[in-house]
Amino acid sequence: MGIPIIGDIIGAVKDLAGKAIVDKDKKNEILFKLQELEDKADQRFHEELMGQIEVNKVEAQHPSLFVAGWRASIGWVGASALAYAYIVQPLLGIFVETPKIDLDGLYNIILAMLGIGAMRTYEKVKGVETTQIQSKSKNTAT
Repeated sequence: MGIPIIGDIIGAVKDLAGKAIVDKDKKNEILFKLQELEDKADQRFHEELMGQIEVNKVEAQHPSLFVAGWRASIGWVGASALAYAYIVQPLLGIFVETPKIDLDGLYNIILAMLGIGAMRTYEKVKGVETTQIQSKSKNTAT
């Protein structure tokens, strides 16, 4: 399920319908309708993701560095902060007192920017392998 709260609600209603409705035909009809709702929610979520991907493509091709470069700048700042926290700070810390970075906040920003938290989890739940993602992107490029 693409949108977690909708999936939770539909799952709860399916469980309730499975237990509370005695008439098999009525139960199957309701479960079928719930499956249709779940499929529509998945389709809507997929459309939203595809729309965001298109926005990202257009944004990345923009001639202004402030429009096209914001993701790269966050990436470079994040990479620099990680390099400082894991390489520079420990080495310099031997000789002088160095400030520490709050890595929890840094991880949240970097992972959110990369979309790793939600997208890959969604793909794993749906059983999408990396090779499938790569072959789909090659097919859409041609």
